[in-house]
Amino acid sequence: MEMEFSLLAVDSFGALSTAERKDLILATNRDAWTSYGLQLTPEDAEMILQTEKRALDAENLVQLGADITPRIIHWFLPSGYLGRNYALQVAALTAAFYRIKGDLQALYDEADDPACFLSDNALLDYMYRFFVSPTCAGDIDEMVTLTERIVVTGMRRLLTQRAEQRKAAARARGGDPVNRALYADLRQSEQDEPDYDTEYDQEMYDYAYREAMHTDVFGNYAEDYDDEIAVRTRGTYAEELEEALRRNPALLLPSAAMEAEWESRAEEWEELDAEAARRQAGKGM
Repeated sequence: MEMEFSLLAVDSFGALSTAERKDLILATNRDAWTSYGLQLTPEDAEMILQTEKRALDAENLVQLGADITPRIIHWFLPSGYLGRNYALQVAALTAAFYRIKGDLQALYDEADDPACFLSDNALLDYMYRFFVSPTCAGDIDEMVTLTERIVVTGMRRLLTQRAEQRKAAARARGGDPVNRALYADLRQSEQDEPDYDTEYDQEMYDYAYREAMHTDVFGNYAEDYDDEIAVRTRGTYAEELEEALRRNPALLLPSAAMEAEWESRAEEWEELDAEAARRQAGKGM
């Protein structure tokens, strides 16, 4: 389920009680301990919740849905970088998410373009890819720097581009006969036979492009960073993504297929965590 945020200043910290939030964070121990030998204590969970509360307050954000922290834990556990001060790493990642989310939310509110936004899952995916790259190697501060420089800047450029397109279309619909002619040409080009037979084909092409870019970048780290190789054939993930978004900021938005895959995985995590929390509550009774 997509998290909901607002920049409105209200006192509520969400619908779940503190105890329920803590239980859901501790429920992630099931996967963390079994697969990675990591575990949070009730005191750790309390510290993470306090960090989350301060981060929300700092960004003037109010979370209206479920906590993002359990999802962050599941998303970042495979990185291999959370073993060092596990609880502090989780708290820092939670604070980093809200900091970046606050920057993006400010852009959304200013642009007033509800059709253009980056989902929480998409943001987490970008954060994770930066986090595990050799550029960051588990450095959260560097991850935040890259995400703000590339993702937030990319979103600003995309929203600006879309606003300019809307203004141009509005002007073209005005009284200037030249603009009307240009607008007519634009409408005609939109009605012409597309390069792809269906929207699905176009979407699949976009999806394949993004995946190929990510695979290409991640698959060549050994060559890129091997000192024995005289010529570095490719850039880092951050460099590749920044260049791609400079050419076309719309590539920042994932495909519908990718969003559906992420959401299905997140829902599965939430169901398993909720069940683990219920079982733990039953043992305590």
